[in-house]
Amino acid sequence: MWILIWRYLWRSPRPVVRWLLRLSFAGLLLSGWAWLVVASVFNGFSAFLETVFQRADPQIRLVGRGLTDSLRQALEARPEVEVAAGVYERVAILRYGGRQAVVRLRLVDERYPKVSRIGTQLLWGDNFPMRPRHALIGAGVASQLALADLKEEALWVYVIPSGRRIAFMGMEGLLKQRIDVQGIFSVQKEYDDTWVIARQSDWTSFRDLAYDVIELHLAPSTKIENFIKTLRRELYPSIEVQDPRRQHEGLYRVLAQEKVLARIGLFFLLLMTLMGVVSTLSAFLLLGRRDWALYQALGASPSWIHRLLQGLAVALLLGATGAGLLLGTIVVILQDTFRFIKLRGGEGFLLEYFPVRLAVEDYLWLLALISGVAVLLSLYMRYQLGRIDLRSALQGD
Repeated sequence: MWILIWRYLWRSPRPVVRWLLRLSFAGLLLSGWAWLVVASVFNGFSAFLETVFQRADPQIRLVGRGLTDSLRQALEARPEVEVAAGVYERVAILRYGGRQAVVRLRLVDERYPKVSRIGTQLLWGDNFPMRPRHALIGAGVASQLALADLKEEALWVYVIPSGRRIAFMGMEGLLKQRIDVQGIFSVQKEYDDTWVIARQSDWTSFRDLAYDVIELHLAPSTKIENFIKTLRRELYPSIEVQDPRRQHEGLYRVLAQEKVLARIGLFFLLLMTLMGVVSTLSAFLLLGRRDWALYQALGASPSWIHRLLQGLAVALLLGATGAGLLLGTIVVILQDTFRFIKLRGGEGFLLEYFPVRLAVEDYLWLLALISGVAVLLSLYMRYQLGRIDLRSALQGD
C-alpha cells in the first residue's frame, strides 16, 4: 500500500493530478516553515527581553504596604534567600543648569549591588560601591540633561517626599541635594530614561520609613516558582510578590498578543492552503475512480480502498508539514548561529539581528492542527468514496 501511495503522490500517470499534488505539498511545506520561523522570532524577542531585564531586575520583588526593615531581615535570614535589599522609590526632579528632567529616584542600601547587576552596564564612570552624595544615572536622563562638564554646572536633585508635605509646605517641602555623577548606565529605554540610583544614607529623612520595594536574590539551589508560592502563603495580602515576568507583565502581554495575532494570520494562510489540498484530493478521488473500481474487481474491499486514500491524505499532510518544520528548524538554527538576517536600522543598538528561539509548543500546535485536519479529511474522503458508483467507472469516462 505504501508503494502505491508513493507512486500516486510523485509518479501519478495523470499530469494534472501529479502537479496539483506537488503544488499542495509545496504550499503545506511553506506554511509549516512560516509557522515555525515567525513563532521562533517572537520567542527570540521574548528571550532577549528577559536577558536585558535580568541585567537590572532582582529575581523576586516585593511591593505594597508593610515592607519594614524587620521583614527584610526576616527574609534575609531564610536559607532560600542570599540577599534582601530594601529600596525607596520616589519621583524626583533632576536639574542641571537650565535643563531639568523628571526621574525615578531609587535610594538603595549597601546590599543592592548583590541583587541587581545594573552596575555592570556602565557606559562611563565607576561601578558600586556608591560614594557619598554620588549617583548612577541612566543614559537617557544624561542625554536629556545634556550632561557635559560637571565641574561647570551643579547637578541638583529635588525629591518629592509626599503629597501631604507639598500641600502644607509648598515647594519648600521638596528635599534638595547636590549630587555628583559616579557613572552613566545603559540597560533598556525603560531604565535609561528614568532611573537615578543614589545611597539611602545620604537622605536621612527616609530613615525608619517603610520600604517601597524589597528585592531578593535567591540561593543558587532555590527554585523561584516554589519559593514564590511559599511567600504568597506567608505574607500579608497587601504585599505583592513579583517574579521576573510579573515585573514587566504589560510588555510580555503585548508580545503574547502579537504572537497570537501572527498565529491567526498564519492560520488563515494555512487554511487557504488546506482548502487547496481538499480540492486536489477531491479531484484525485474522482479522476482515479477507475483505479478504485479495478482494485475492487481484483478483490480489494472498500475499507482497503479507503485506507489507501486515507494513507495518501495523511502522507501528504504530515509529510509536507514535517518537511516544512524541518526546513524551518534548519533556518532558525542557522540564524541563531550565524545571525545573517539583520534588523534594519539596528546598527549600534542593543540588538542588530533577529533573535530566534525554538519552542516545543510551536511544533505541537501545528502537528495537532494538521492531525485534526487529517482526521476530518479522512471522513470526507470516505463519504465521497461512498457516493461513487465503482461498477459504472469501469465502463467509460
